[in-house]
Parts: sequence; structure tokens; C-alpha cells
Amino acid sequence: MNITGIIAEYNPFHNGHAYHLSCAKKKTGADFLIAVMSGNFIQRGAPALLDKSIRAKMALLGGADLVIELPPLWSCASAQYFASAGVALLNQLGCVNALCYGCETPDSDLISVISGITVNEPAVYRKLLTDFQKKGSSYASARQKALTRLLKKEDEKAVAQILEHPNNILALEYTKAVTDMHTSIKLFPVSRKGAGYHSKSIRGDLISATAIRMVLKKTADSDFSLHEIKRAMPDYAYKLLNDWKKTSPFIFSNAVSQMLHYCLLKNEGEGYARFADCTPDFSNKILRHLNEYTDFDSFCMLLKSKDTAYTRISRALLHILLDIQKEDYATWRALSYAPYARILGFKKQAAPLLTQLKRHASIPLITKASDAKKTFTGQTMQFFQKHLLADSIYRALTVQTGAGSCPLPDEYRRQLVII
Repeated sequence: MNITGIIAEYNPFHNGHAYHLSCAKKKTGADFLIAVMSGNFIQRGAPALLDKSIRAKMALLGGADLVIELPPLWSCASAQYFASAGVALLNQLGCVNALCYGCETPDSDLISVISGITVNEPAVYRKLLTDFQKKGSSYASARQKALTRLLKKEDEKAVAQILEHPNNILALEYTKAVTDMHTSIKLFPVSRKGAGYHSKSIRGDLISATAIRMVLKKTADSDFSLHEIKRAMPDYAYKLLNDWKKTSPFIFSNAVSQMLHYCLLKNEGEGYARFADCTPDFSNKILRHLNEYTDFDSFCMLLKSKDTAYTRISRALLHILLDIQKEDYATWRALSYAPYARILGFKKQAAPLLTQLKRHASIPLITKASDAKKTFTGQTMQFFQKHLLADSIYRALTVQTGAGSCPLPDEYRRQLVII
């Protein structure tokens, strides 16, 4: 059986995602596609636009056969941890043959060369990296300058293009993770079509998720049937988006403002250096500006600087909200990232796939939170409690932001998506 994995967010699902799923099946000859999807908090450091079960249903209708949740500990982490956790989850399923990812520059040879340098970190690379950082460059900028200096024979523009685009950076991290884990999973890149990751253009039928979210934010309080959005999404995804809007709000980053402010005040005495992505210097910066806090977005901009990117700040603040600490990263990196696979949904015709997973997976497959509570102990239970906390916070956000008559079920009442 040929099984291909995909790591994604689908925030929300659009035509580009449907194209990727179609290409993945054709390119790898897959019998089944497994999507490892971020739950209710995503990699750029924000809550997801809409609930994970709705996004899982979009993915299943779009071509995935099974959707497994990437736990919140890793779904809102940096590219390195996000990619490594996704690869680790697929690897622990025991029967995944390939990982198909989207990228802006499908130059797998150059990505492999760059990956080799960043994995092995030869002395000359480490020195260049350190020197550029001492001169004031951020880590990302220093890495690009160091690699460009080392790869003189390569096209400098190609190196820059790989390191300047989010999906290319993830491609690099997937390559590193597969190498580090010594897995037999093969990598298959698919070139991104249409608008770029950060593009805000709403022209055409292949616009970015960023542009879709931007339009939805502008029209959050009005009837939303914009032709540009409808054209950019498969009909089933657009319908699910409309159905969600009838009972629940779209969740944007500022929805966490009040809860985050409480967490910042609660932890003011101890500071924030124990949380993931929070250095002592960054902790002190938060403390210096805490009295200026008004909302999440504004505070991120206030803390932003030349050497600290907006997404790094938003992730760090989200980690404070979700109580994700540095020791959590250290513990679960050493324990293969994920102690279970939380299934969000599957197709009925994927029964043979589920049989394969039950035979070969080295971690338990969880379909109901109640099953996890009965069987998990020790560190695994602590991991699961973090998972439950994140989902409880997201549920509270939907209520606080103005959910209608159908509040989200808690994790113990969440139903599997089966189509």
C-alpha cells in the first residue's frame, strides 16, 4: 500500500490546497493521503480562523483520506519544530512512504545542499552565522548571509529565494527532519501556483489564505458572499465557511487579547523567560512595555524590532497564553515529539488505511478524548492536558467573540468527521 503524507494548516482550505492534494496523489502514486493538520492554533502564532473539525472536513472533501491533528505544542512553533513534529508523526505511523510538500522553489538539489550545511553545521558556517549575528543580523538574515557566502558556486538569487519564502523554509526543515530521523520517507516537492504565501491580492482563482483572511476580516460584520472569495475556494469549502459564519465568528488574532493580558499580568512577578521562544531579554522587554498593552496585534507591533520578527513575537506571546514552556520542547523532542496520533476525521472508504495504521503505528491512535483520559499516564497525560487546555481556550474564544446558538463542543464531546 502506497501512503503519502501532507503537513498543512488549511486556514482556510482553498483552490491551491486542492491542487496540492491532487498533485500529491498523482506525483507519488498514492493509494491514500494522510494530512497532518494544525489544530486550533497555527504556526504564525495565532488562533485558526475556524475550528479544526470544519477544516478537517474541508481537507477530506478536497482529497485527503485521513486527517490527524498536529498537537498545539508544535502547531504554533517555529518552522523547525513544526516540520520536525509533522515528520515525526508521519514516521511513527509506520507505513507512510512519502511526504509531499508545496514550495515556491522546487529545487530539491539545492535544498538538500543547504539542508546538509544546516544539519551538520561545519565550523566555517557556525563562525559566519555568529559573526553576522554579532553585527546585528537576525538569525534568519544571518543564516542567509552565511549560506550565500559558503555557496559561491550556486546562484545567489536562488539561495535567497529559498530562504525568503515560508514554504521553502519549511521544505528545508522537512529535509533536515527526514535526515535527522533516518526515516525512509521520500520527499516530493510541488511548486506553488498562483499568489505567494503573503500575497494580499484577490485577483484570480489561486489567491493566498492570507488574502482570504484579510477579506473575511474586513467583511466580518456584513453578509459575506464575495465573488473573489468564492472563486478562490472549492464549492464545498466555501459552503462550510458560510455555514460556520451562521453560528460562530471567524477567529482573528486579536481575539486572544483579553486572555493574553491576564496571563501576562499573572506571570509578571516571575517574568516570561521559561516560556518557549522567550529569551530573558525578550521577557524584560515585555515587562518594560506591559503598561502599554492594549491588544494582541498592537503589542506585537510594539515589541517588534529589527532583530525580532513579528511572527517570532506572536508565537512567544501565544506560548505564554497556552502555557507552552521551554522544558516542554526539550522533553518532547527527546521523546519523538508526539506520544499519540489524534485522528480528527477520515473517509469511510479509507478502512484499509486505518487497518494498516493499527498494525504498524508505534503510537496509539486516538479518536476520542475520553479514551485518552482512560489510558494515558505520566508525561503522556501531561502532554494531553496541554492539548486540552489549548482547545478549551479556543472554545472560550468563540464564545467571547460572539458565537451564536451553537457553541463548540468540548474535546470530550467532539465528534469524528466521517464522510
